[in-house]
Amino acid sequence: MSTFRVLGRAGAPAHPFALLAVLAAMLPACAKDQLKGPAAEVKAHNVKLDLPAVPPFEMPPPSTDGSHSVKELRVKGRKMLNTKLTVKGFVTWVYDCPTALRQPGWTDKQVAAYIDENPDKCQRPKFYLGDAPDTPPERSLWVVDVPRPPNKLEKQRMSRDQLRFWQAVPPYKTGDEMVVSGEFRLSSPHSERNTDGLLVYESLNNITENWQTPPPNPDDPRNQAPPATRPPPPAAQ
Repeated sequence: MSTFRVLGRAGAPAHPFALLAVLAAMLPACAKDQLKGPAAEVKAHNVKLDLPAVPPFEMPPPSTDGSHSVKELRVKGRKMLNTKLTVKGFVTWVYDCPTALRQPGWTDKQVAAYIDENPDKCQRPKFYLGDAPDTPPERSLWVVDVPRPPNKLEKQRMSRDQLRFWQAVPPYKTGDEMVVSGEFRLSSPHSERNTDGLLVYESLNNITENWQTPPPNPDDPRNQAPPATRPPPPAAQ
């Protein structure tokens, strides 16, 4: 093995700093040769690709009845948050508690008995609304806090008047066309949340079933104004 030496004047060994300078000058060239990879196999070409045209993004025309479309709320909904409005569309999905809780091998009777004993296992009723019957769930609008029938325990514990004035339960199923009114929010009073917005139910008109939420019952204490308060008698002179 040969020894590499850098000599100074008259063959004397060079200063150590000179040796380092020579080595430093040689390293980049060596490294460049080692890091240089194979030539690229893909070469630039002038072939023009015919890409499909971008589809037009058009909003549905405004409805004559003042209702909004689901697409409008998904695109411009931020401006309408925390306001009461009406949406027209089709039911694209329905939450069904028996289906959600059913275990393999359970009969309908067993499912009903389980729900009677564990009503808190059911989520609050809700459904999705789309601009068309085949709108995907991810492009649909959540309608939450939909009224439900009283469960077994509620029927046992509530008074006759409480059951009498129970909020009307609307009929609905997948594919139904309807107009739903409520408050457009990011979250519901019962902790449903959706960053695209959701509709907290107030009433609906099921066009398919020809059913509409009845007007408030005047006999319902919840719909009666509080009694007027009388002013206190004048102080004695």
